[in-house]
Amino acid sequence: MTPFKYLPRTLTAVALPLALLVGCAEQPSIQTGEDAEVIMGGLAKVDNSRADLAYIDPNADYARYTKVFIVPLDVDNVEIIQPDTSGSMVNRYNREWELTDSDKAKLQSSFQESMAKALTDGGAFEIAEQGGDDVIKLEAMITQIAPSAPKDDQMSRTTARSTVITEGGGSMSLAIMLADGDSGEPLAIIKDRRTSTNSTMWGINNSVTNMAEVRRNFNSWAKQIHDGLLAMQARGNSE
Repeated sequence: MTPFKYLPRTLTAVALPLALLVGCAEQPSIQTGEDAEVIMGGLAKVDNSRADLAYIDPNADYARYTKVFIVPLDVDNVEIIQPDTSGSMVNRYNREWELTDSDKAKLQSSFQESMAKALTDGGAFEIAEQGGDDVIKLEAMITQIAPSAPKDDQMSRTTARSTVITEGGGSMSLAIMLADGDSGEPLAIIKDRRTSTNSTMWGINNSVTNMAEVRRNFNSWAKQIHDGLLAMQARGNSE
């Protein structure tokens, strides 16, 4: 294996690409010093990140990565927060919300499509079929889903009450790890939660609208990763 390579980099130099990668609303900063929160040997916590939690290796040589290997989305250990069915619009349904094999396959397909489309936009990166010296390995898992209504299937919604109106489809939590495709050394860890709930946006809740929201979430995360990696790659090329 090729040893994991590093380039010295100041916090100022990494601020812009870091902001793109983790979607910061304010200027991000990487914790430093003896009290810095560091995990996995070299990932420092990012303060002022829009993501719920973000750690990054600010010294990694991002300039050498031209490809991304997208590992199939992990959907095997998803915590599902059951919707509140005490309200009059969603009361007295028959069973708990759960992911079927078909649901998992759709989530994996949608995630792969969103990531591949965003990462190859403008010729930024190639999609690799395996790891390698110039490859970033992207692994992600859905950690939690909190639907806002019972599932849209015959077992969960009776025919008489098949139309459900809610404030969005609910929320989804995702954990993403970027790693060197050769050594496996971690480059970044990001954990984030997206919710569609909006008190001013009531609408029909069904399998079609819910999947559309899932795709929007995946597209948003994918663009965030694309823009961040591209900026960090350009920063490395300029040094």
